[in-house]
Amino acid sequence: MRKKPLLQSRGSNTEGFSGKETEAEYCIFSLQVYTVQNLCCILPVIIRHSREDKMIGYITRKKAVAALLILLLIVNGTIGTCFSLVMSALIDCASGRKSELLTTLLGSVLFVIVYVLVGTAYQYVKIYIIAEARKNLKNDLFECIYSRSMTEYEQGSSAEYINELSNNINIFESTWFQNIIVSGDLIVSFVSAAVICIAVQPLMLLVMLVLAFLTLGITKITTGPLEKSMREYSISLEEYTAEVKDDFSGFGVIHLFHTVNAVIHKHRQKNGGLESAKRKSENCRTYCAYAGQFVGLLSTVLVMAAAAYFSQKGMFSAGMIIAFGHLIGNIVSPITAIPSVIADFHASKPVKESFCKILKTGKAEGGEGTVLPNGDIRLDRVTFGYGDKCVLNDCTYCFENGKHYVLIGSSGEGKSSLLNLVAGIYQNYEGNISVGGADIRTAGRNHMADAVAMVKQDTFLFNDSIRNNITLFREGWSDQELTNVLAQTGLKEMISALPDGLETGIRENGSNFSGGEKQRIGLARALLHNSRILLLDEFTANLDPKTAQELEDNILNRRDTTVITVTHQRDEEKLKKYDCVVMLKDGKLEECSQGR
Repeated sequence: MRKKPLLQSRGSNTEGFSGKETEAEYCIFSLQVYTVQNLCCILPVIIRHSREDKMIGYITRKKAVAALLILLLIVNGTIGTCFSLVMSALIDCASGRKSELLTTLLGSVLFVIVYVLVGTAYQYVKIYIIAEARKNLKNDLFECIYSRSMTEYEQGSSAEYINELSNNINIFESTWFQNIIVSGDLIVSFVSAAVICIAVQPLMLLVMLVLAFLTLGITKITTGPLEKSMREYSISLEEYTAEVKDDFSGFGVIHLFHTVNAVIHKHRQKNGGLESAKRKSENCRTYCAYAGQFVGLLSTVLVMAAAAYFSQKGMFSAGMIIAFGHLIGNIVSPITAIPSVIADFHASKPVKESFCKILKTGKAEGGEGTVLPNGDIRLDRVTFGYGDKCVLNDCTYCFENGKHYVLIGSSGEGKSSLLNLVAGIYQNYEGNISVGGADIRTAGRNHMADAVAMVKQDTFLFNDSIRNNITLFREGWSDQELTNVLAQTGLKEMISALPDGLETGIRENGSNFSGGEKQRIGLARALLHNSRILLLDEFTANLDPKTAQELEDNILNRRDTTVITVTHQRDEEKLKKYDCVVMLKDGKLEECSQGR
């Protein structure tokens, strides 16, 4: 029997399809072309679906690099498939002349060199694209979290936010970013191999089509349990992170009350639950992987059997048998990978939903909003509370510009909450708070920071240098400005005595500094901004009487600054230093005589 040419045209038959065998062959060919066309639509569908989720933009943000990635993806996949034709040509030279073999060999070596260079470039660009996408996503997530109001921020926990920026980012990278590119690799590999197979023997793709439907059926069965197990593992990991963070934060308390064994037992239970959830997730992944492996092995058996049959019929040369053996991998592997690819997309769904929820909050727009003019602080019928507890109830009061106020009241009345409202930290209140006639809720973040500074009783210090803890990472402060606030807060001599001065590192939450030193660093932080309004919440609580008096006198000498100080002390001499003593009681502010 005469061998069929490798690239025989199917459009050359002008006699029509009259015989049953010819009609069947035409139907098979049309079905195969339809299948390839549908496979070519998979990548656009993925991209369109991804664009709706606003995640594809992280891959295509640098459009020139993204276009280069797509080009290299197509070229690399096509060249890899065409390597089967190179092997076929070499085998067919076995019965030819030596000169033909030498020419084919040189061409094959050149082909391999080009393939390796293209593959290297493709991998480099792919790694770069994924790294940039990961970096930009983390930046956006962090900025959106930090742009939240305090009310919105407190709806989550620091452990949840850390989990989003670490564990969930890793999960999303492997199940979504890399999966998008892997999908493109598989499509190019399949389509390029399918074109060659159609030219050689179209019936082979019919077998693949049957296997594809089988694969998709298995995928539908396996992805549900995997998605559920991934969600459970993510929740368990988040809970474990939160609990461990609490355990380490409460290290001193636990040892003080001698409950170490109870905490260790609690950790073992939580850790056991986490590892159990992870084991369940890994088992589901294994289940999906072996389901895919089953389809792959079945595909190999059926395809090789079909290849043996057509080889017996003499429809292709010995060289094409080798080529077809190579093409089996390019056709079967993408089909085998379908379950894991779809499963990964399903596994990324919970993480993607969490990311989209965070990104909806938007980024900080610090420069926008109303500039707060110099003027009085007015509370107009302000009502605020936590749950069922009312802190301010239809409260109206005016803090006059440039005056110094001391705020007193029983513990739990809401004095610190009042300062938080004036500082703009909480904005979920009824009524109106204004500075110089401008509503603080309309002020931009930067404008608010320029107008108001606050010192809390418990000063939080970052694991960074003293300089960065005072400047809060903002640049532009001169050494002279820093020196001035250090002198005002009594820190100049202490910091000068340190070997690294302002560059001295602060350990976690200031563990290498005393409570008084931490509080003075917090005060220096506020004074550096030279804000027109200074809010002080028990700012001398951790200081010795002499240092506390010196700092208080320095602050009260700032006659161009409106000062509101919260204190529990009722010392008459202390209260006389202020222009006005204000009491917070039953959700109302009222002036009272000194010493009351």
